[in-house]
Amino acid sequence: MKKSRFASHREPAKKSACTISAAALMLGVSQAATVGFNFQCNYCGAHSYSGAVVTAPAFGIGTNAWESLPQMDTGYGCPAAYYTLDQVIDNTTLPGTGLNPLPQGSIHVTWSGYTANVSGFGGYSRTGPHYNYGGNTYKPGNEQVYWGFIRDGVNFGPGSSGGDNNQPGYNIDITGLKSLFPSSPFAVQLISSADSMQYLTNAFIIDATANTTQSVFYPSTPPVGDSGDTSWVRGVGGGLSTASGAVDTDHLVIRGNRAAHTGDKVTGYNFASTIAGFIITDKPVVTMPPNPVVASPGDTVVWSAYAVGVPPLSYQWRKNGAAIPGATSPAFGITNITRTDLASYDLMVTNNYGSATTSPVSVDSLSTTPGNNFVVDSNPSGPEHDGLNYGATWQAASTDSASLNRNGVMKFSATAASQIVVPAATNLNTTAGSIAFWTRTSGPTNTAAANGSAILDRRTSGGMLIVLNGDGTLTVKVGGDAIQSTGTINDNKWHHVAVTYDESGTVNLYIDGAIDGIVSVIWSWPATQELELGLSHDAAWQPYDGLLDDVRIYSRLLTGAELGSIKSTDAIVDSSALQVRLNFSAAPTSGVTLRWQCPDAILQSADSVAGPYTDVPGVASPYPTATQKTIKFYRYRGHSPATVISNPYLM
Repeated sequence: MKKSRFASHREPAKKSACTISAAALMLGVSQAATVGFNFQCNYCGAHSYSGAVVTAPAFGIGTNAWESLPQMDTGYGCPAAYYTLDQVIDNTTLPGTGLNPLPQGSIHVTWSGYTANVSGFGGYSRTGPHYNYGGNTYKPGNEQVYWGFIRDGVNFGPGSSGGDNNQPGYNIDITGLKSLFPSSPFAVQLISSADSMQYLTNAFIIDATANTTQSVFYPSTPPVGDSGDTSWVRGVGGGLSTASGAVDTDHLVIRGNRAAHTGDKVTGYNFASTIAGFIITDKPVVTMPPNPVVASPGDTVVWSAYAVGVPPLSYQWRKNGAAIPGATSPAFGITNITRTDLASYDLMVTNNYGSATTSPVSVDSLSTTPGNNFVVDSNPSGPEHDGLNYGATWQAASTDSASLNRNGVMKFSATAASQIVVPAATNLNTTAGSIAFWTRTSGPTNTAAANGSAILDRRTSGGMLIVLNGDGTLTVKVGGDAIQSTGTINDNKWHHVAVTYDESGTVNLYIDGAIDGIVSVIWSWPATQELELGLSHDAAWQPYDGLLDDVRIYSRLLTGAELGSIKSTDAIVDSSALQVRLNFSAAPTSGVTLRWQCPDAILQSADSVAGPYTDVPGVASPYPTATQKTIKFYRYRGHSPATVISNPYLM
């Protein structure tokens, strides 16, 4: 890699199964090829934001066909410059670099841009309307490609004035492509993300040998959440471009059109021209496959998919493996579905160089997904609120240096960023209540960080957050106020922590049965609020590094004497007020997650298939449930027919 010099100003300008078709053999194609390219960012001032090597299949391409190119600096904590980097990629192995060997040939990639940055756009596997996420908690696959992008030289960045850098846009130059595609043309698709956009401009695919240009565009990107700091709309976003037609050259250039922004939030605009990656292939690749849907009889289901490959592309939708007559376009719909339509569907895309078949997707009315990491709620009465375990490990017992032993505990690791989540439920949002748990820790891993580690988080839009600070004290954040303890708990011994609250007045913090802090604040729980243990959804807080046991939520204020009884004897105290108890007496168990499409439906459960069925209060899809305590049967009621659209922002 050559991290250079200032460059001269340039004109702005689910898993697929693939085979070689008979037509391809007739054309003399020895080996079809697909390669994805991923731009990475070196966030010099915050290394946790740097890099994003592709570690899982992304955009229909296997991990070993992705080239995660060397990182370009951001200009934050490192010099701001118009960088030019380059990389030779061939059929040799480069372990530990993020680069994979090509199936054949050798190509030289040179890319330029006025610094890089990272984006929180997650693609269509995230939740709408913006499909974003916070921090650098991207999932392996598509989100790793979206994470780093080359800036467009206009929208913000280091040295910007009024949100405008007035620098050249990106330029990508690739030579040696005929060694990779010796007997075939290829097609190109671009991937873009940004931290400052409303829409994306078009871009140019240039055959530098023949001096011909094709324009591709981003026809339907999700709306962005406005940052509110400019007169025009500015937010995080991204998407996929249309695919180019056939290109048959050894020398390819990719450039974005010039970015621009102006005006107000109603009549103005903000066109970004960034790039996060691109795909070159001759055979078909389904870069945006159909997603599974959950629907009900009477609903209408609409699927759409997008594929890149040398035209012409042929499409065939299949039901349970059999071709559906007439279903030969990228979109496919079922009107007024019946129970016979509740089946498995996939899409096969074919051209002269191969074929790709998407992973099967289902239409279900009430779907179940197996899970084997549920932490069971041992609350003796009331609704069961099981937790979902993400990476925390169970220990049968833990004894500290003071010989205090806890049987059945969960260990959280800061390096693995582990978490337990109890889904939101209305009966956890009482106007007065108590939260209690046992903790054993040596403190945050990064004691120099400004923010501590999150032990418990129910703070979205004004809930509660309990944080372990670098000095071993606790901070309880409630509404717009906070309590900081005088005592410390970072001595690697077991400590009992409790918080009692009344939304109209007082919040009390207890450590080891004694009151340690009081604050008067008026606040309230948000309408929906999950319980997060060990890791906050807000990346500003460090992960918790330590043990937890006997996590409880009560629907009333407990007295000091009652908290002392819990600390001394593990007494239930008041079973009617106890809403959740995760005492980890057994390792996480198996279960299922229920999903249903219709938000107007009400989930019901029964102990036998014949009923009687009763409403499950305060739950929404998806609803996780463990199978350890009781056998349950589920159905839902009260649904009006609706239209269910998969991939609503597909071009």
